[in-house]
Amino acid sequence: MGGEGRHRYPAATRLLITADAGGANGYRVRAWKTELADFAHATGLKVTVCHFPPGTSKWNKIEHRLFSRISTNWRGRPLTSHEVVVNTIGSTATRTGLTVHAELDPGAYPTGVTVAEEVMAALPLTAHDWHGAWNYTLRPEPPAPAPVPRFEDRTQPDDRAPDWLHHPTLTGMEHSGFTGLLAEVEQYLLDHPPISLHHKRARHRILRRGPLSLSDRLLVTVLHHRWKTQNRALTALLGSPRAATGDAVHEMTPVLEALGRRITPAPITAPTAADLANLIGKTDIKDAGN
Repeated sequence: MGGEGRHRYPAATRLLITADAGGANGYRVRAWKTELADFAHATGLKVTVCHFPPGTSKWNKIEHRLFSRISTNWRGRPLTSHEVVVNTIGSTATRTGLTVHAELDPGAYPTGVTVAEEVMAALPLTAHDWHGAWNYTLRPEPPAPAPVPRFEDRTQPDDRAPDWLHHPTLTGMEHSGFTGLLAEVEQYLLDHPPISLHHKRARHRILRRGPLSLSDRLLVTVLHHRWKTQNRALTALLGSPRAATGDAVHEMTPVLEALGRRITPAPITAPTAADLANLIGKTDIKDAGN
């Protein structure tokens, strides 16, 4: 807007741009729309873009009024330098008054720049009712703040732990207390999405896509800290793959510490295999009686 337009239309509040469907200013190009949004915000102009349908770029009057004259003036001479290109374009003129100004832009424009989906969603862009992909308006507003990415666990496996392993005697808390702690842990992980490590030697990476559900990971962590239970025993109780319980304890322990939820050790020694068998037997009898 630094040319004649600013002087001819000083009170303008809108700008209409017609563009081809493809190329650097195509309707699918994200960088084109983000740069236009910055331009609209900087100038205070409401910028409307209308793209010509695919294959109809010759509808653009510039193709006939300007480019054709440049091609005639060029006459196929070799373009051996930037100076030749600029002079060839700038010397174009017609009897009816067409004059062309051309200058070299020495700016550097990196290629391969990608625009994230969140940035596109935040653009102040309004698609028109008719072919909104080709016709849209960018409002002179700053982009909306990008939403904070939240983790969504779509691959949560089923719980492996048997119901009796949630007994208050073992966990040190009632079922409602464990459920509340599980909700706190889940919310914490949503607010603090972890960064997965892809190094081949990083064994303790996040196990969200691993073999244990969030409930099981929390449970084995509680049992480990309360009873000093070995990971081998927890693995056998859950029937989980090797090292899964150890990784779960490694992941969940810092989360509990961040929440200020310290697992109090049991006042007695860890239950023996006979005690666990006795507990299982009582649970089975109770269930059978019901």
